[in-house]
Amino acid sequence: MEGIERVQDSNDRYNGWLAFITSAIVASNYTENGWGLTRAPDHITRRLQERLYATLGVARKIERKGQCADANDGDGEECLVSEEEILEPIGQGTRKEHFINVIEAGDHARPVMIHGGPTDNDEILREMQPMFEWWSGIELTPSIAYGIRAYRNDSNLLMHVDKSTTHVISGIFHVDRSDDAEPWPIVIEDFQGNTNQVYLAPGDVLFYESSKCFHGRPQKFIGSYYASIFMHYRPANFDQNIKDEIHYAVPEHWNQRKPPAEGIDEMEVVGTSFKEPNCKNLLCSLDETNKQSEYLVTWHGQRRKERL
Repeated sequence: MEGIERVQDSNDRYNGWLAFITSAIVASNYTENGWGLTRAPDHITRRLQERLYATLGVARKIERKGQCADANDGDGEECLVSEEEILEPIGQGTRKEHFINVIEAGDHARPVMIHGGPTDNDEILREMQPMFEWWSGIELTPSIAYGIRAYRNDSNLLMHVDKSTTHVISGIFHVDRSDDAEPWPIVIEDFQGNTNQVYLAPGDVLFYESSKCFHGRPQKFIGSYYASIFMHYRPANFDQNIKDEIHYAVPEHWNQRKPPAEGIDEMEVVGTSFKEPNCKNLLCSLDETNKQSEYLVTWHGQRRKERL
């Protein structure tokens, strides 16, 4: 909250308040911690992996060093650092995702969406609904499943909360990642004040209360692709007026900007997300030099198996 009050742009500051109010006050708690981890049924993992693998094609990955991209070295040869063939999801059934401000990525790093049949995601959403009802302890109504989204090299996902009316009980189903992918945790804040970084294995499903718990992947992804599907549910007979309640709960002084202060980390609000630009990985709780890192907890899913 201290950081939000110091955001310079008034529209950004108001959006920051909306996210904070949603998480801290208006959105209900349904579970003990706000997130959990399980394994998906193997046949669903296999089905999604087959969809992913069918789109993989050979692409060239070229890395150059700084000015060498447009200059020659003293021998007159291009200053090439590395060139290799990689597999990327570039085949039929893929498209680049449209720009959304919560994902920081230039055109070269924009995620790829991999589509199945017209009802494939809906079928998976319904098939996995009992698992989400077991975890949340309530009856649910399916909202939407989207993906497979394949993040690409040099992209990240800023910390945010999801739509309060539809994305209440949610899941990230990690399908697979490229062999050259470096570990890339999902970061989620729980109800005890901890920041959890969770390393998923293919076939892992992260349950989370996505309109309540701030989450993201603020660290830059390094690798060819990292693919997941996202599932969202809402409580049965859910009150859609919650969106209005959020606006009503914003304090009257939201438009009064406080000046920067020593000991208060700078915050930038980007659409519905935020980042802390002066901290490592854009989040101070991930920065071991920041006092907030004492609340950081690391988790790992099952060790990676051979592809199903």
